[in-house]
Amino acid sequence: MRVGFIGLGNMGLGMARNLVKAGFETAVRDLRQAAVDELVAAGATAAASGAEAARDADLVCVAVFTSEQIRHVVVGGEDEPGVLAAARPGSVIALHSTIEPAVVAEVAEAAAGRGVRVIDVAMTGGGDVAAAEGTLTFLVGGDEAAVGLARPALEAMSRSIHHVGGLGSGVTAKIVSNFLLDGTIALVREALRIADSGGIPEPRILEIIGDGGVGSSWVSNNWARIRTQEAEHWDGARGVVAMWHKDVNLAHSLARANGVHAPVLGFLVSDIAPEITDRGLTV
Repeated sequence: MRVGFIGLGNMGLGMARNLVKAGFETAVRDLRQAAVDELVAAGATAAASGAEAARDADLVCVAVFTSEQIRHVVVGGEDEPGVLAAARPGSVIALHSTIEPAVVAEVAEAAAGRGVRVIDVAMTGGGDVAAAEGTLTFLVGGDEAAVGLARPALEAMSRSIHHVGGLGSGVTAKIVSNFLLDGTIALVREALRIADSGGIPEPRILEIIGDGGVGSSWVSNNWARIRTQEAEHWDGARGVVAMWHKDVNLAHSLARANGVHAPVLGFLVSDIAPEITDRGLTV
């Protein structure tokens, strides 16, 4: 199987490296030359554009951050031809970004005109560490045959694969998962403040909650880890805050688009989000 991989950022670098380690012929594309050079040294080939990464590929993985970047990479722009300029009929594009299901459908429609199939392959399970170790969990939406074609490469980058359902269901599952994570972060940060106001320091209340179990969660059990991620993020604390905002706004947009009454989510967006912007995620 020949694979094109576009987006060698926080997650994509480790994912692409695992494809190379597994023996897949992999062409990589990123705006950062250092990331491309690192993968070339590991055995990948460099591509000068999305189109070049897709040429002769059976599968093209796209791991960029925003919907706008997805559109630019796949469809192309004035500055660079996109994946669809060279992708051959029958090939598959795997969108790894956490984006709106409507954007997945939009890209899939554009790809279908070229005989190319799209699947959404959202990722969770441990961030860049899991990406580097090949232990991600993939949440996949799309046609069974397209998922089947991509599966050998997906297995090389993950520990488990959940084919959730039709196109867009993978990112929908990821949005729901992220909403639960981000909402719990908001609860824990407030609970710690209340404990501190009553004279119980953060490490002690977290120890008590963890031992009792009733009020504990993945977030409270890993609060120190979340603090470290915020402190050491490559883009500083604002990078983690930006991801939190992206996640809650995606959930809010999805709820509104589907006519779901979600007052807690609305409160996160209207009242909690401005404070997190000002103070940070774990402050």
